[in-house]
Amino acid sequence: MTLDDRHIKNSSFTPSPAQTALKKVAKVVVVILGAIVGLMIWAVVKPIFRGVGWIISIITAVMIIFWLLTL
Repeated sequence: MTLDDRHIKNSSFTPSPAQTALKKVAKVVVVILGAIVGLMIWAVVKPIFRGVGWIISIITAVMIIFWLLTL
């Protein structure tokens, strides 16, 4: 006999109110920590991307100048 959704839903296990509250608190804490970590990573990564953009621009300008001088 295989278990179906109806059998699983009608199981005798019901979480206590304390368990339910703990799950909600854990979800809120995880969301807050995720947001903080995400902001910290973005604060570090954003300047790096900006610096990489400047480097690419400088290299492109040097290549264009070199190309124009060798025509």
